[in-house]
Amino acid sequence: MAFAIPKLTRRNTAVTRIACLVISILVMLAISYTPSSKEALAELESNLRIGSAVFSLLFRGILVFLFSAVLVRLITTLWLRFEEVPENTAVIKRGDLCINTTRGIAAIPMYQSKLRSIIESSEGTVVEIVNSIISMGFSLNASDIHISPDPDRAEVVYRIHGNLYPIGEISQLLYPHLVRRIKILSSLSIFKHGVPQDGKLNFEDKTYTARVSVFPTSNGERIALRLANVNARIMDLENIGMPENILLDYKALLNRSQGMIVITGPTGSGKSTTMFSSLLSIQAQRKDSVNIVTLEDPIETNLKGFQQTQVGQATGLTFPAALRSVLRQDPDVIMLGEIRDEETASIAIRAAMTGHLLLTTVHANSTSGVFNRLSQMGVDPVQLSSTVHAVLSQRLCRQLCPSCRKIVELTDSLVRQLKLLGVNNIPEAPFYEAEGCTECLGHGFIGRVALFEMFIVTDNLRNFISRGLPSHQLSREAKKAGMQTLLDHGLKYALEGKISLTELTRVVSE
Repeated sequence: MAFAIPKLTRRNTAVTRIACLVISILVMLAISYTPSSKEALAELESNLRIGSAVFSLLFRGILVFLFSAVLVRLITTLWLRFEEVPENTAVIKRGDLCINTTRGIAAIPMYQSKLRSIIESSEGTVVEIVNSIISMGFSLNASDIHISPDPDRAEVVYRIHGNLYPIGEISQLLYPHLVRRIKILSSLSIFKHGVPQDGKLNFEDKTYTARVSVFPTSNGERIALRLANVNARIMDLENIGMPENILLDYKALLNRSQGMIVITGPTGSGKSTTMFSSLLSIQAQRKDSVNIVTLEDPIETNLKGFQQTQVGQATGLTFPAALRSVLRQDPDVIMLGEIRDEETASIAIRAAMTGHLLLTTVHANSTSGVFNRLSQMGVDPVQLSSTVHAVLSQRLCRQLCPSCRKIVELTDSLVRQLKLLGVNNIPEAPFYEAEGCTECLGHGFIGRVALFEMFIVTDNLRNFISRGLPSHQLSREAKKAGMQTLLDHGLKYALEGKISLTELTRVVSE
């Protein structure tokens, strides 16, 4: 069993400082009464022209405090370096997570007060502080936790529904211990400070996961946690916000036996949620007659009945190598985390053409832009037109707070932005903005809604894709064929008072 020295808590730090001060005083007394050292000290004072007894006493007091400070620094550094943490504490246990999701963002002031009291308490340990920060993050349905160091403190900020909410501050004295604790929980090196590190928090309850990113800055190491709750994240396809007409077509496409369906959108737009909801829908439709395999970087959600494989630099298994090998595992449906390069794109197209339904993501600015992006990766437009069934694009819009929203008049600037986006006939209806209240903590938003656009490859559009038309021409032809755009979906929500036109133009123009 490994020896575990006590945690360097605030109380232990205070005791260490007092002990070092006492030791320094005893050392100075020993120097003052030992003949040889006494003469050396007297000679030093003489050289510094310290003549009076008062100045001599003051000088010796300064030496005591300097020696004490050096000793404290040395002891705390060594304490941190050689502290052994028993294996059974390197996991966040079920009892350490106190999660209550019934109060929403209205509970943020209460959590701010609670965290401040834990930090300021002499009994508060780093373990308790870390557990509280993570528990509060899950309780508030935060997607990310940022812990950013400044010269004199570190600030804890939660991202909730796209907004940033400050939760508390950690002193610079305590912050290194907090970083160390998170590194231990993530199986990261506690001795590397100048290089980025990525890991994953260890939870006893596997329904909770948190990706960890540690990044060096001039003020210390910055920590970002991406939180995920399997039970909250995986929703029925019917409940993710797709318009009825898109949902019916999309579910019909998921029932096909081969081909490719691509999901696109910016980071944090909910692509993974849609992807896993789609796989669960396929599983529910086909039951035991379907073999679903996923290639992910990283695996964020463990799902029963799926064969999930971690790819990436951490494992040494690349997307192309994994995809090439998994085709020999007799899959019916393949979920490929992302197409990033020419080799992956080429193998993915071949897989979709040879009896497999492949769901993947591609980074592009629009549904039509996906075809141009894949063409740039070397995929033949003719193969694209015959392989890709549809491209689904999505965005997340912040939803107006119902308590403080109010009807506003359209400004000339907003009208100009809508016209630039292609809205020439603005509906004659009331539009809303929110000014902020206690319910939304002054932000004007509570929650988010998803906007969707689906480019279905029909026979007519297949001809345009095979000719390699630019994305704006493909988009125009798809609209002629009846494609409902992100802007159309967003305008419907704006007319219902769910979102503001300002938010819509910001999100759709990304």
